[in-house]
Amino acid sequence: MPGVCGAARGRVYTRPVVLAGFQHRPGVHCGSTALSDALRARGLDLSEPMAFGLGAGLGFYYLVGGALSPTHVIQGRQWPLERTACEVLGAPLAERTEDDPDRAWSEVEKALARGLAPILSTDLRFLPYYGTRTAFNGHRVVLAGFDRDRRVALVADTERDGLLEVPFDDLEKARASDGQPLGYTGRLWMEIDAPARPPPMRDAVARALREQAKHMLLETGGPAGVSALDRFAVELPEWPRLAAGEADRAWCLRFAYQSIEKRGTGGGNFRALYARFLDEAASHHPAVARLGLPERMRGLAGRWTKLALAFKELSDAPGAGVPVAVAELAAGLARDERSFYEEVAAFVP
Repeated sequence: MPGVCGAARGRVYTRPVVLAGFQHRPGVHCGSTALSDALRARGLDLSEPMAFGLGAGLGFYYLVGGALSPTHVIQGRQWPLERTACEVLGAPLAERTEDDPDRAWSEVEKALARGLAPILSTDLRFLPYYGTRTAFNGHRVVLAGFDRDRRVALVADTERDGLLEVPFDDLEKARASDGQPLGYTGRLWMEIDAPARPPPMRDAVARALREQAKHMLLETGGPAGVSALDRFAVELPEWPRLAAGEADRAWCLRFAYQSIEKRGTGGGNFRALYARFLDEAASHHPAVARLGLPERMRGLAGRWTKLALAFKELSDAPGAGVPVAVAELAAGLARDERSFYEEVAAFVP
């Protein structure tokens, strides 16, 4: 319960409730920053890059033909980041949803009372400090406390310092969003605890690397993994012709630039963040340094950034096609990413 701090004119005021010892460290990606914050609150102190890497956070998704613009979308983060990290670490994880708004709030209050830092899935549109009307309802924040008298929640969010105030009504809208890209997610939140006995870091790194390779080496021909990256590289020259008009052509390219270089990726389609994980991982597992994985991943990140900047330039040139050099850059990335994950799968015990 909130503690009494004073009274005036017959009214009782209460102190804001803040999770004891909560520490937010700003990061570059919402999911890995939130995961790191939530684990730290339970005594397991991991950097954001380590949290991202143990979650096998890299991905590649290629989605084509949606009803809304952009009709061609790429994305570079593996969706089950938090779940994978908790499996690798042996950390208890409860992924929960609740259709009733009062119960949804009551349950995250209870999690705070148990000493957990709930990770909430939200829509950026309704978080007042963003000031945007663009829907994105896969954004993670950590609930660290609340002020019941003022009806505000206190959340930690990615690169921002300290705790941010979000009115209860706005937070409810953010949690209940049915916007893009996920549709209604049932006020999804996660309750994460630290493992009773964390595995040796060498073992955790090895398992995470194997999981990363497995996620990327899917051969289903579906929208994910290096097979999707191959298809993206082959189809990229046709984007201008297949787009739903000039506005869609420009937005497909601009959105691809943003998805690679902006939008909480840390640059280089999340590959720069993963390279930082590999730098740390090299001190725990000899294969990481032996295979030169950090340097190779930094090289891939730089090439993704180069591709993103080419997309940005093309989006500002009405009617522009995709130059051969840009298509070759995408094809080279597809080839070298496949080689990277195949070597990890073969040589990391």
